[in-house]
Amino acid sequence: MDTFWNQLETKTLAKDQVEAFLFSKLGQPSNPTQQNLLTEILKKVNAYYFITEPTNTAVYSLFGYCQEIQAKQYKEGKKRGQTYYLLNLAEPKGEKLKASKADLPTEKWTQLEKLAILGQKLVFTYRKWITNKELLDFYPQNKKDKLLAKAEIKRSDKAETG
Repeated sequence: MDTFWNQLETKTLAKDQVEAFLFSKLGQPSNPTQQNLLTEILKKVNAYYFITEPTNTAVYSLFGYCQEIQAKQYKEGKKRGQTYYLLNLAEPKGEKLKASKADLPTEKWTQLEKLAILGQKLVFTYRKWITNKELLDFYPQNKKDKLLAKAEIKRSDKAETG
């Protein structure tokens, strides 16, 4: 018989079955403290094993300069230890965008890692959340700027490898 954890890992236990499984193993909560504890356990299990798609689908654009890129790591949760970047924009003043590898195409992530977008005037597309703005893409404003940016990235790649 599979353990609770194996059933979660192999996805043989559905999200709606978790509560019933915990009731069968732990019994029904008999006071508010036990009910709160059960609720918190269910929240954690659901957050780790049953990933839901984000409900925020509105995408915003912002035109500005990237002044600083800070590499950070998640300290807790399912992304613990993974790197993300905070982009501080010089224009408009004080805007910060959070970039994670899962939200960006590989080529854009590589540009961030190499700090290739510092000082460039770009259009940033992002999704707003309560606590941050999640970067989805960035690109030059027009075709001429796109070609110049690609040439600059190629030059920086050659300088690093050559």
